[in-house]
Amino acid sequence: MAFKFNFTSDDLDFDDVDQNSAEQLNSSLGDLSLEENATQKVPCSEFDIKTCSLPGVLQADILDKIPNVNKSLYKRTLADVKFQMAEQDTLSNDVNNEEGKVVEMLNLNSNSDLIRGVYEGGFKTWECSLDLVEYLSQLPKDQVTNKHVLELGCGSALPSLLLLAEDSRNQVDVQDYNDQVIRYITIPNILLNTVLTIQEPSANDTEPSEEKEQEEEESESSDDEDNEEGEDGEKDQIIGESATCDAEAELPADKLPEMLQRVTERTRAFVGDWSGLPSLVQNRKYDMIITSETIYSEEALPALVGAIQNSLQKPDGVW
Repeated sequence: MAFKFNFTSDDLDFDDVDQNSAEQLNSSLGDLSLEENATQKVPCSEFDIKTCSLPGVLQADILDKIPNVNKSLYKRTLADVKFQMAEQDTLSNDVNNEEGKVVEMLNLNSNSDLIRGVYEGGFKTWECSLDLVEYLSQLPKDQVTNKHVLELGCGSALPSLLLLAEDSRNQVDVQDYNDQVIRYITIPNILLNTVLTIQEPSANDTEPSEEKEQEEEESESSDDEDNEEGEDGEKDQIIGESATCDAEAELPADKLPEMLQRVTERTRAFVGDWSGLPSLVQNRKYDMIITSETIYSEEALPALVGAIQNSLQKPDGVW
């Protein structure tokens, strides 16, 4: 991760700093640099939504406590992703296959936010995505209806889900660095919020085992110690992964192609590095580009700025 302070003593406006102290200060600030190792980036490409392989039932959490948002959103649980991997009998030490990579990323998600160039944190629901949902929900209707929108670094894609639910005329494209995130989280979330019929979970899904109950109690206890009360506490509860699900939706195998086709009518998906995105967008530029908690590396800024500059329909904005 590259991170540098380019302050000088003049920027800091210290009246009593002598020349010697100023030189020492500038030297110290110049030394404060975290250099980033070069990584081989995943080239940008369009993800074929119709290739998604999903189970017969999707399990989801209901997000109905986002401050100032009067719509409920549905987010696939990570437990359901793990169950899908287990059901496919692909839990093995071979991380070179698709499912092995997903399992590895889910394990990384439990211990680390991200690893640059390998896993960019898309399985985690980041707090600022909830802030962006709240902000978008309070915009005038004419600013969030009949729009062509792109969400960069989408992950769970909560802001996109809101915009898709807000107006059936909205076209919302999504991008994430990891295709596994798009396949197992983003597209299922879009299905849950636009195509599928949501129902109450079955009894087996609402009665956690003793082990799961203990894990949930430990997690809640930790949250109580670390998190503040009020809106922050509600957001932490939304972000956290529970042992049970709030809702589920049936996804019959013979209906899946038709359902995925319906998703493609309003959404395109892209994976990989931002630098190649403008060439894929071509003449279908966007009225609005949204992103939250996306940038953490100085090295990635040029690609992000370039993607925005070359993908945005002027004179509209970035949120």
